[in-house]
Amino acid sequence: MMRVAVIACVLGLFAGLARAEGFSLRDAASAPASIDAASAPAWNYQDGEATREVALSPGKAVLYSLLLPGLGDWKLGHRDRAATFFAVEGVIWASFIAFEVQGGNLEDEYQGLAVRFAGVSRAGHSDEFYATIRDFDSGEEYEAGVKDDGRFEYLDATDGAGLGNITSEWLDQYFIENRVSDYEPWLWASTERRLQYSEVRSASKTAYRRADYMLAAAAANRVVSSIFAFAAARSAAQHEVGLNLDISPRGDFALTLTKKF
Repeated sequence: MMRVAVIACVLGLFAGLARAEGFSLRDAASAPASIDAASAPAWNYQDGEATREVALSPGKAVLYSLLLPGLGDWKLGHRDRAATFFAVEGVIWASFIAFEVQGGNLEDEYQGLAVRFAGVSRAGHSDEFYATIRDFDSGEEYEAGVKDDGRFEYLDATDGAGLGNITSEWLDQYFIENRVSDYEPWLWASTERRLQYSEVRSASKTAYRRADYMLAAAAANRVVSSIFAFAAARSAAQHEVGLNLDISPRGDFALTLTKKF
């Protein structure tokens, strides 16, 4: 239907031009027979887009595959390969959701352990805070470690001199300036509880890391699908079918199908 519409539009355009020039098909019929219509067409129309076997350019095939791996192949007619990409994409996103949910549940669990067994007042602290309480049994132990760092830093700055000049006020100020931003004191009920907390937190981080791997896999799936779709569209374009319309001054016209190999 589209080809018929295009031909009708072309014929209408030709008729309009002919009227504007004062030329008619009857005039062409009475023209001298010396005019060779086959060798010298007065007008030619070519349409390769409307009659392509596969109306999908390599660029569009890549775009479709980037949006949804396999979609470019599906539109190109490679249904089996498209189904494979669809299945892989489904597994990837199902795994991503599963790992995200697992990571979130474990995160809630280790934050709850901190509240129950370390005396932390609330959940929702920064990740830096939760990493800190994993390594120290109490806030006092952590504070002592930070102040020791302050002493070493002072000694390095003074080339080992003036250790006696470090006051408790200076150390307190150093601790305030260098502790975690949302610090609050804590005390683990036991080292075993702290180790339990550490294991749950590590499992949560592992789940989130695997979710990130799934995002990388989704990106890779799109790249691979785009490569296959681009190659398939290029191959199909080399076998393009075209339509040619030749109209002679005598009013005769000929339709020709062409195919590229």
